[in-house]
Amino acid sequence: MLRHVDQKRKGLGYPRPAFASFRVVNMPTYGEPRRPAPLYAVLLLLLASLSGCATPHEERKEQAPPPQAVEVAPAIPPEPAKPEQPPTVSPPRRTGHTGRPYQAYGKTYHPLLTAAGYEEKGIASWYGPSFHGRHTSCGEVFDMYRLSAAHKLLPMHTKISVTNLENGKSITLCVNDRGPFVPGRVLDLSYAAAKSLAFANKGLARILIRTSGPVEGQRANDLAGEFFVHVGSFELEADARFLLEDMKSMGYRASLLKVIRIERDGETLWRVEVGPYRSMSDADKAQSKVVKDYPSAFTMAKE
Repeated sequence: MLRHVDQKRKGLGYPRPAFASFRVVNMPTYGEPRRPAPLYAVLLLLLASLSGCATPHEERKEQAPPPQAVEVAPAIPPEPAKPEQPPTVSPPRRTGHTGRPYQAYGKTYHPLLTAAGYEEKGIASWYGPSFHGRHTSCGEVFDMYRLSAAHKLLPMHTKISVTNLENGKSITLCVNDRGPFVPGRVLDLSYAAAKSLAFANKGLARILIRTSGPVEGQRANDLAGEFFVHVGSFELEADARFLLEDMKSMGYRASLLKVIRIERDGETLWRVEVGPYRSMSDADKAQSKVVKDYPSAFTMAKE
């Protein structure tokens, strides 16, 4: 409509109005596409980019795997109370039978020659962390997680059956250590043995001990092996040699007399021995004669 008026005015010679010229220049004619201004286009681009970044961070982040369950080992209960100082038992350097008498807390113990028919009732305790990895009285390395027992008199490696009289549970194991040196207790078990008998948490239990099978090297009321008669130990070799010559002068067979050098606890000792003998009974016979001349002599197994 405006274009028609303008054309008429132009034909009549009227001057063109300023606003008509503005519409012609800046307003699009009918049929032409409308073009957005450059600034408006930039705003549209910014909005489009922001909408593309609108995905939440949590949706793009990979979910972490659930934490795995950690297995916790069962706690070991505290050991039953024992004397503060360890017993003064001198274990041998290698595994073997220890049929010799020994002392602990001022008392002398004489191990049995045989375990045949042995039976005993009493209180059992157990030991573990405080002794784990150390040497037992027979020279073995103590393992608290293996079945074993300590007894004051039974021969080493005696196989025994132990029954917990409070719950009826029973196990079979071997004696490989000396103890317990606590009044009123007859057996000291490893942690594994006490756990098998279900009294590790309690600490003490009333038990029954029975022997099961012969002892290694055992024969009727005797032990086979290598035994000696210990006559004396000295700090100076000269003193040991003097005793050796004294025994020769008294008629002892020179072939059975020996001076042995012993290294123990950082000290060097010189020991005079008589032997060897092939059984404990033979060594005991020799000791019964030697002790008349040398009262401190005693029978000992080979170390």
